[in-house]
Amino acid sequence: MPSKPQLKGPLAMALLMAAAIAILAAGWDAAGGRFYLDSEGYFRAVSYFRDPSLSWQKIHDAIFSNPYPAAQRPIPTISFLIENNLLGLSPKSGRIINLVIHGLNIFLLFFLCRRLLLQFGKDRRTAISAALLGALLWGLNPFHADTVYYVIQRMTTLSASFYLLGTIAYLRTRESPGSRVWWAALAASFAGGLACKENAALLPLGLLVLESALPPDAAGPQARRRRLAWLLGAVVVLPLAGALALGYSPAGIVRSLLEKSPGREFTSLQRLMTEGRVLMHYLSLLLFPHPDRLAFVLKYPVSQSLFNPVTTIIAWGAIAILLGAASFYKKRYPLVWLGLFWFLINHLLESTVIPLEIAFVHRNYLPSVFLFLPVAVWLAAQKRQPAATIIPAALLILLLPFGWNARAAVWSDPARFWQDSVEKSPGSLRAYINLGVMWDIKGQPARALEIYQKGIANAYDENPAAWSSVYCNMGIASMNLGHYGPADSYMTKALSLAPLPDCLINMAKLQLRVGNPGRAMQAMEKLYRIRPRHPKLHLMRARIYLSTGQREAARRELEQELALFPGSLEASNLLRRLDAHQNKTVCCSAD
Repeated sequence: MPSKPQLKGPLAMALLMAAAIAILAAGWDAAGGRFYLDSEGYFRAVSYFRDPSLSWQKIHDAIFSNPYPAAQRPIPTISFLIENNLLGLSPKSGRIINLVIHGLNIFLLFFLCRRLLLQFGKDRRTAISAALLGALLWGLNPFHADTVYYVIQRMTTLSASFYLLGTIAYLRTRESPGSRVWWAALAASFAGGLACKENAALLPLGLLVLESALPPDAAGPQARRRRLAWLLGAVVVLPLAGALALGYSPAGIVRSLLEKSPGREFTSLQRLMTEGRVLMHYLSLLLFPHPDRLAFVLKYPVSQSLFNPVTTIIAWGAIAILLGAASFYKKRYPLVWLGLFWFLINHLLESTVIPLEIAFVHRNYLPSVFLFLPVAVWLAAQKRQPAATIIPAALLILLLPFGWNARAAVWSDPARFWQDSVEKSPGSLRAYINLGVMWDIKGQPARALEIYQKGIANAYDENPAAWSSVYCNMGIASMNLGHYGPADSYMTKALSLAPLPDCLINMAKLQLRVGNPGRAMQAMEKLYRIRPRHPKLHLMRARIYLSTGQREAARRELEQELALFPGSLEASNLLRRLDAHQNKTVCCSAD
């Protein structure tokens, strides 16, 4: 009797390669966009990326002397510095490299799932087929497109790479307990993940969940209990040691649950309640990732109690039912239990009480890796093999990249990007602000004002800095329209909410336009108190002095600006003009 046809490893590799190429092609349009949000702040504002040169000293300074928080994640930072040196860091290069990293993660997930299923006792044919489908269902899911296109979230994708490598290394230690190589690989992967993003600290907990789902291995129950004990110890000791090293105290952590964090509109307890609704929405987007449902900006009203809104208790009830059912049927469906618990425990840092933003799509990148594995195993176990694997795999490769391409089209156009965010998250003031700025830049400040006003009418649960930003931008738009009275009112209101440095700069510009250098200088004095090294502080002070004919005072300010920021073209050009017109009146524009 002839043997059944099997999906061979080389064919699986070819299909994975086709999937990676399909994603790269589908995401190519996103390369034409721009940097957004933290990517904009990181790559435009940080001086290390203005100069493409590369040295060990620059790498050291970029990591250890950089005030921008993301720079403290050394491996992504080094990758950006190398990219800037070789290619010139841009949205195009950043997104293409991110797409390549994501393609590599699809391969890593395939190797991980294949080894995992072999340890679950699956035969080689089923393990290869199910691992292929599981990797494709995760890797081609359009929900992950926004994570990959958001350039600065290379820290998320690289952290996931090390997390997956660490998990593979752990599975190899189960097969070869005495092998120091795999234990060293596990430790190196853990350290590498932490050097990319802090959520890699959850690796011991992830391995604890994985070990709890796996059947006992050949080493016997005693070895399994020993592994569980070591993992449990790591889960308790490592986070506690990290918290103490960072200066946190148990009492302080408890207090933070009940108090509002600076700059946030919610307490940690309110955030925790809200996250139940957020997690259920994440799951719905992962399971039905239609492009019309996908958005980069996610906004949810904060839960004031379990019953306000009532969807809070419903969401947490649904999570409890899912956990209970998965635990009850764990012996029969261990992969379902693993997928759900892996998803939830890998959300512990970013989706519980730590006072971060309520929601971001990139937080699901790693937690979702095993969600689709049970479906993949069911398909691979069908009798019609390899058709039950190859046909679904081919359909996934052909169809799902269209979702990636739809998101790429959004990312390629800043106005479309923020319009998409406004339409899908109408409660987000951030989306309205950025959409209005796009139209103001395009020379349509009247339209920008309309958008800001809609944002004020529709947004909710925003912190004072966000409200200050919208009023400041309304002032800028009014100033561009020549409506100086309303511009002054809007900026004054903005500064009463939060003294944002950029708003103080624009207030000074406005006062120069209306011929009031005294108020302009007052704004700069306030800026000096809160941000003495702001890159435009001395430049603006120089313009104010020039407006009153104090050329020597202006020269001193420009020299200070260039001493702090040697690459300031504005300061250099203004100083040259001052030198060239020693005996002429220098006309200072507010622009």
